[in-house]
Amino acid sequence: MHKLTVLKNEPKQTFTVSLQDNIKIPMTFEYKANQTGWFLGFEYNGKTYQNIRLTTSYNLFRGYRNWLPFGLRCDTLDGLEPMDLQDFSTGYATVYILNKSDINITESTYYVKTST
Repeated sequence: MHKLTVLKNEPKQTFTVSLQDNIKIPMTFEYKANQTGWFLGFEYNGKTYQNIRLTTSYNLFRGYRNWLPFGLRCDTLDGLEPMDLQDFSTGYATVYILNKSDINITESTYYVKTST
């Protein structure tokens, strides 16, 4: 799990994340005041993913786990959603890139099926 320390209080932020195996992922985080929240987009393997609302999640990209070799986790101090421009600069919200091993741990810890 790698913490994204590049996130600040700018309303639009573009940067590249380096993953294992020399994979580079261009990402954009954008605060939309009229939606009261953060949205993100990225490019991977020739495909563009856009307008994904940033919510607190163990793996925001869980629905793409069969196509993406990485995930994204968002935590906040109180478990609510990041909804303010200052959320990253104040430390209220923290975002992490998950590698395949992190995804496997997340799946077995938080999404394990139990029989009743």
